Amino acid sequence: MKKLYFLLFATLISAMSFGQTLYDADFSTDGDGFADHTTASPPAAGPASVTGGAAPNDWVLRYDTEPATDGTANSFSVSGGALVSDDWGGVGIFESASIDVSLFSNVNISAITQVTGANGDIFSYFYILDGGSRVETVMSDFSSDLIYSVSSLDVSGATSLVVGFEFDENGSGDGYTTTSFKVENAACGVVLQTATYTCNSNTIGDDNDSVNVNVPYTGSNIGITSVTTTSGGTVGGDNPASFVDGTIVITGLSEGDTWDVILNGGDCDMISVSGTVPSAECDPIPNTCFDLSGGSELFELVTVVSNSDMDEWSESSGTYSMNGFCGGGCMEESNTWLIFGPLDMTGVSDLSLIFDAAEGFDGSDLDIQYTSDYSSLCPDGATWTSAQVISDPGSYNIDLSAATGTDVFIGIQYLDSDGSFSSWDVSNVELAAFGTCPTLGVRPTSACAVCDVVLQTESYTCATNTDGDNNDGVTINIPYTGSEATITSVTTTTSGAISGDDPAAFADGTITITGLSEGDAWDLTINGGDCDGTTISGTVPAAECDPETLLINEVNADPSNAAGNVGDANGDGTADANDDEFIEFYNNSSSAIDLSDYTIEDAVSVRYTFPLGTILQPNSFLTVFGGGTPTGISGTVLVSSGPLSLNNGGDTITIRDGGGTEVLSLTYSNAGNNQSIGRAPDFTGSFVDHSSITGNGGALFSPGLENDDATLSNGDFTATAFSIYPNPTNGGEITISSSKSEAISVIGYDILGKQVLSTTITNNTLDVSNLNTGIYILKITQNNASATKKLVIK
Repeated sequence: MKKLYFLLFATLISAMSFGQTLYDADFSTDGDGFADHTTASPPAAGPASVTGGAAPNDWVLRYDTEPATDGTANSFSVSGGALVSDDWGGVGIFESASIDVSLFSNVNISAITQVTGANGDIFSYFYILDGGSRVETVMSDFSSDLIYSVSSLDVSGATSLVVGFEFDENGSGDGYTTTSFKVENAACGVVLQTATYTCNSNTIGDDNDSVNVNVPYTGSNIGITSVTTTSGGTVGGDNPASFVDGTIVITGLSEGDTWDVILNGGDCDMISVSGTVPSAECDPIPNTCFDLSGGSELFELVTVVSNSDMDEWSESSGTYSMNGFCGGGCMEESNTWLIFGPLDMTGVSDLSLIFDAAEGFDGSDLDIQYTSDYSSLCPDGATWTSAQVISDPGSYNIDLSAATGTDVFIGIQYLDSDGSFSSWDVSNVELAAFGTCPTLGVRPTSACAVCDVVLQTESYTCATNTDGDNNDGVTINIPYTGSEATITSVTTTTSGAISGDDPAAFADGTITITGLSEGDAWDLTINGGDCDGTTISGTVPAAECDPETLLINEVNADPSNAAGNVGDANGDGTADANDDEFIEFYNNSSSAIDLSDYTIEDAVSVRYTFPLGTILQPNSFLTVFGGGTPTGISGTVLVSSGPLSLNNGGDTITIRDGGGTEVLSLTYSNAGNNQSIGRAPDFTGSFVDHSSITGNGGALFSPGLENDDATLSNGDFTATAFSIYPNPTNGGEITISSSKSEAISVIGYDILGKQVLSTTITNNTLDVSNLNTGIYILKITQNNASATKKLVIK
């Protein structure tokens, strides 16, 4: 951020140099609301003399003894405290109160007088009286409707002033008006200049030397009554009340002290200047150890990253320059350094980097840093300590006394990547010390070649999915971006084998490591050229390939809206874009899972909370629908009180337990093909369009069933060829009717998904006498047609 105190100080001094208004009158024409003064004799005397400050807007109208020449009333008017009219002819004279200007060195008069008349000539005076004598007179002849202006009449040397207007009218029916008038003192005349310091001692260290503050000034002003300070010093030197172009001196101060000078009295009252003595102002001048602008040793120019304009540090005649501008809207990184070293700092206690910095624009700082290990030979490979960040132009003395060691490097870094660039010029650079100077060793050449290959986060492919730790084979997949022709090989120190794409020839590929298992450590190293030594490593989690316990096996985010209710996934007879959405869960373990208070969330909010007592039995399905009245669905079926709001184009489904801990998460990218997506193979495979899964006859969905069930078809859940009656029934037998005559296969499940019957009937009669009271799901198959129906036994 730029500092504005120089501008603020200049503005303050400028503001305090303006003149002080002594008398300010603003007149208007008749009709301003003041009562006219009519009398047969002149009005009373005017107001008393005004001493300093602003006078009241009062005027006195007095008359000469000249009689009216034509017997016709004439009018003179002025407003601003009193409105007075001359109701007989003759000469009208308006005079101000006496204004005391004896304390001021110079007084200016600014006025505009407007004279208007219907006919005749006017003989007019604008005059200033000093002690009864006119010091300046303006005389003009006016014809009608003319405007006369007077500005800045110099009345230097006057002690008291009376300003007057005199009108002599020889016609009739004329009106004469003055519009504005101002008397003000001129500027102070004394201008305080930039302070300098005189040191009474020169001791190394801060705030430990006695200092005199010298404040030069130009001009003088006799109205000044005193010069004071609110700091602890004593004011002396020249007196600006009587001595022109001198110096005011404050003694008795030290480095680090604040100070001020205040002028009192007259035109200059309260004009001031202030500052703070720098803490090291009087320190002795250090010895120059290395002149990095004019000596034999200069900074090394090192670029780590350059923008598209190839902007980097350059050097000319000892001035180092960097301008990061690369066109409007450029957000490209520039990371470029000035490097000097190695320095043996043995015995060095007070090293400083001294330079002048000039900045153009205002966006990127300079970071002055040092390091004791530059073995990487590239700034980005070293660990640096920042000594000071430079944000503004100026002269700098950077303390490097904290740098220790025998291989110290000094660096100045320019870094930006957000488009807020700067341009910098660094000149008059030297490393200096009061005592012992560091010794310069053999200077290396930096090398910051940039590898164009970036290794990404690894993923794992499991060869098997066996319960237990460290017992499944794993392939490690390491994606990368870019390519680099200088790469000679990619290796690993583990027992695995490297394969996949070659980053020396193939851009944006994947390197794989095969032959590893859960629990194995792994690594990958790129060798040769700019990428030499680039590495990545990790350990395969011990249970990475264990089968999931609770898993999502099928998701219907985009039910079909085709004719015939083919999208009726919940089997209630009506296809609905919200009601027929579902998520199918499966318990892939040997133990029941209590889902009480578990939640289903998408990227926006919680969409469903499982009710208390929701138990998913081992190797069983549970399906949550978005609405409707699910009918004929195997396994546990639940209905949300509101839409699941599954996005066709992609979404993340997250399941959390009652304590808010994530149990599982599924992210899909596209489910918008008028059907569900399901795992193929079931429980372990990737999600694909349901109709593409082998073995299900092109079915669009299969809630509560495996995705590859060979008995499924496109009409599974909308077939109307089967009907059951009586339903509900009291037991005994039920009739399953069909439009065809072939044998019918029936498999029955209880509400927990347990199979309770399996038979084939040829006479449409099914014996259900062995079933207890409850709700059952019957899977009915005839030839290649299949449907599920709900049976209620009372």
